Amino acid sequence: MRTLALLALLGLQDDAFEQLRGVRQAIRERRDGGARLVKEAHQALDQGEYEAAVLRHKEARRLEAERVDLVARERVLIERVTALHVPELASDDPGVRDRASARLVALGPAAVPVLEKALESGKGAEARARISDLIPMLREMEVDGDGRLRQWAIAARASSEYTAESWSAMQATGRPDTAQAGDAQTAWATLEEDKEEEWLELTYRHWVRPTLVRVHETFNPGAVVKIEAMDPAGKWRPLWEGREPAKEPIRWLEAHVPSATFVTRRIRLTLDSAVVRGWNEIDAVELAGDAALPPK
Repeated sequence: MRTLALLALLGLQDDAFEQLRGVRQAIRERRDGGARLVKEAHQALDQGEYEAAVLRHKEARRLEAERVDLVARERVLIERVTALHVPELASDDPGVRDRASARLVALGPAAVPVLEKALESGKGAEARARISDLIPMLREMEVDGDGRLRQWAIAARASSEYTAESWSAMQATGRPDTAQAGDAQTAWATLEEDKEEEWLELTYRHWVRPTLVRVHETFNPGAVVKIEAMDPAGKWRPLWEGREPAKEPIRWLEAHVPSATFVTRRIRLTLDSAVVRGWNEIDAVELAGDAALPPK
């Protein structure tokens, strides 16, 4: 009976998270749609099409009203999920406490005000300690205007690396720190140049449903030909594949992912090293996506 109750609770929690993901997507759609309509209204007004301008402004106001309602719905869902998980932070079972912490982290920075209220409400010492640790972590998360969690790698490994320190795979973790084009020990470089296929694998702190990968190529860019993400079952899933020749000596390669159906926190880049002569160095790789539950 206890197992059945736990499964039922997890199902309720997962449903709330799925609703939250849908609401956040709808908020983005209403915001973007409203902005587009306002722009079209101004264009219509400039062309003397007054009736069309009025209709577009009216539709933009409707979308804005829906967006405001959705934001309120988002807050309710965050409060619901928080209410389910905060009591678990005081559980005698370390696994339950860890799972609750991970699920609260998946809510993102929007959960901070709710957790602050929970901290003030006099929970048990264990729960208060965990909440105190979670709040700074959530505050440090970077969320863009689309509500996507953006993060830099915390660990890396590669098919080869020039040395174990300078030009190592770990040089591709963290924020960009190679400002100028050219050979730099603050970027990852392979052991040899022009050795055909090489790969760089990066791990991130938080699970996301991926929507964007940005690769900072700082020396002889253009060799990246494939970007994959590892799903919870350990299978590599393609996110982007192709050849995008570089016009500049340093650039950001952006791979947009329109509709990923899985969550990840591990990315792998494949390079055709021979296609761009010389060492092909990578300084940093950013992963963006909707914050997601850790796999069960």
